[in-house]
Amino acid sequence: MLLKDFLRPSLEALIEESNVVKEDKPLKSLAYVGMPCQIQAVRKAQFFEAKSRQEWPRRIKVTLGLFCAESFPYRELVKLVESKGMSMAKIKKWDIKGKLLGYHDGGVLKISLKEAKKYARENCHYCLDYTAELADISVGAVGSPRGWNTVITRTPLGLAIVEGAIREGYLETKEVNEGEGGLALLRKLSKRKFKGAWKNKAKKEEKGAKVMHLDTTHEQDMEKLLSQMTVEHRIDELLRDVVEPGLCVTCGACEASCAEKIIKIDEDGMPQKLKDCESTDCGRCYALCPRTTLPIDLIEEHLFGSRRYQFEKRILGQYIAIFTCRAASGRIRKRGQDGGVATALLKYMLDHGIVDAAISVTQGEKPWYPVNYVSTTGDDLFRSAGTIYSTAPTIVAAKRALTQHEEFSKYYSFLKSKGFLPELEIALEEAAKAKKGEEVVEIDEEELRRRRAKIEAVLQRISKPAVKMMIEQGKHEKAIEMLVKEK
Repeated sequence: MLLKDFLRPSLEALIEESNVVKEDKPLKSLAYVGMPCQIQAVRKAQFFEAKSRQEWPRRIKVTLGLFCAESFPYRELVKLVESKGMSMAKIKKWDIKGKLLGYHDGGVLKISLKEAKKYARENCHYCLDYTAELADISVGAVGSPRGWNTVITRTPLGLAIVEGAIREGYLETKEVNEGEGGLALLRKLSKRKFKGAWKNKAKKEEKGAKVMHLDTTHEQDMEKLLSQMTVEHRIDELLRDVVEPGLCVTCGACEASCAEKIIKIDEDGMPQKLKDCESTDCGRCYALCPRTTLPIDLIEEHLFGSRRYQFEKRILGQYIAIFTCRAASGRIRKRGQDGGVATALLKYMLDHGIVDAAISVTQGEKPWYPVNYVSTTGDDLFRSAGTIYSTAPTIVAAKRALTQHEEFSKYYSFLKSKGFLPELEIALEEAAKAKKGEEVVEIDEEELRRRRAKIEAVLQRISKPAVKMMIEQGKHEKAIEMLVKEK
């Protein structure tokens, strides 16, 4: 009891956010759900592993991409809804079926896609990818009948998961429609987005701005690519080249990769610099951003074993098989989007131990405000089912979910070995005695509070980025000096 009382609030000091703090076991692998641009960010981090100098990208085991024409900044979505005399709080569910549809108790709010497009994120206008072409599995409603999903399997792992979910009764499947209302429509919309990105790039460059990621899609010269991701390219350059021109996709790769924790994604989904970068050998934020460079040819060769034969013509990306599916569970279908396939696939992966958790987006306290969510159970998945139509920096949640237990263990061990936690040592000794059935001296509530406050204070001090960086670099004397100074 004492140990639990001490450690539970202490976790909060080292881990800024995540519903996974409830869990006792570390998370070794994740399924990651994201928009095409967010999947690109994950794949770029995995491809440039040497630049990331972090382990979390390779521990994202399965990527599940969602079809996407565009998404909306939360504030803009609120403006759009309120312009129609409707409140976000009244919307029960969102969907896109030729129009943007908001279901409410009084009927359906219908907004033309042409009008909705004016409120979309600017970065969506420079995205080539409609069907999440770099994911293991891509899922969307276009190309299948109402209540069903089109499921594109691109890797052997993705194919094995979908076939396993069908075999084990998590998914129902039917024949794929190759005609005008099926895959032909999917290809048409994919091609429209692809061509639109290049047209919008040309217009932007006429105004003197650059769209760098599109210039590097076919780049195969690694030296040239690396020259655009040097240690001199840091947060100021990222803000200048990506955020200010409106190219940021709100993936969170910059915040997740920052060695000094000086980058924070604000409530509008934009990276903010908390202070000047002090590192002289980093540059991770710029290197891992999917809107600085994006060598799709090289990433596809790394991921699939080959480059696309005709990049522009194979418009759906590389794939092994395409299915039309829906969740077998009526409960999931009712709660989830369209056929509920994404939720059913994630449940299959969790139930069969393929991954330890799934990263997705759910509603925050404000109606339809997007927040990161980490699911480790079927109930978690059910709570986070459905589409928000606004994005959150889910890569931040992925990194934290994968590293929180390791971080706590690492810094706790450091404090313990350096004698900063005598109160915790006493608690450990008392817990060991109690386990053996030996008598333990009872302490009053005031003493318990005093001990807890001391432990909490030192964990708060070690949670500061500057102290943690000293420990990471092996500069223990400097770290101790800073810890003592913080008292």
